[in-house]
Amino acid sequence: MEKGWLTTSMERTICDNVKYANTTAQIRSDLHERFGKESSPRAYELKQKIAASRQDGNSVSTYYTNLWTLWDATSSIFPLPKFSCNSCTCEIGKRISEYQEKERLYQFLMGLDPDFTVIKKQILATKPTPSLGTVYHLVTEDERQISISNEKKAPVEPAAFKTFQGRTRHPKNYKERNYQIPIKENKSKKQSEQCTFCGKNEHKREGCFKLVGYLNWWPGRKGEKVKTTVACTDSEVSPIPELT
Repeated sequence: MEKGWLTTSMERTICDNVKYANTTAQIRSDLHERFGKESSPRAYELKQKIAASRQDGNSVSTYYTNLWTLWDATSSIFPLPKFSCNSCTCEIGKRISEYQEKERLYQFLMGLDPDFTVIKKQILATKPTPSLGTVYHLVTEDERQISISNEKKAPVEPAAFKTFQGRTRHPKNYKERNYQIPIKENKSKKQSEQCTFCGKNEHKREGCFKLVGYLNWWPGRKGEKVKTTVACTDSEVSPIPELT
């Protein structure tokens, strides 16, 4: 029954190598001989991954879980020594466990993003140093507060700062005050536009001042019909629906 439980929990490639063992003791001995010994390259790889672990914009939970996986893999290669409670060496084992937890605490804090600089300073200034579980709880609470603060900030619409060149300066002549004249225009087209009311070129009947009235700032308008000045409008479509 114990042999069946052991072989069921193994991968197929490993199970095929121990399925012919007569006892469970032989299975455990074989597995310990193959996988229980220290592997320096694997230990170096794990230590290197732990030293290079960073949050990099991920959630604190994801970053902490990845670190904990590496710590468990390292513990399987470098297990803590076990001491008997009947001797004074039990206190040594407790000190070693505290040292391991403090080392993991520093590794966790070093990999956090710069957003947690304030909470890191507060944790390091606390005496005595809190446990790893307490530090994880404090950092996640700070992460939640940062996310709430970012949600309250109103997003700045970049299109609202769009500048409309050529429309913010005070015009120096009447042509710039009321309408924009294209820089490049076909001269023949201008000459073809002739007013049927006054007989002059470059404007049509519906835009003739003598018919519709002169603007109040038009030079030499004394005694002439005056119409109300109309503000300049822009035909461009604004990227903001409320802004025209």
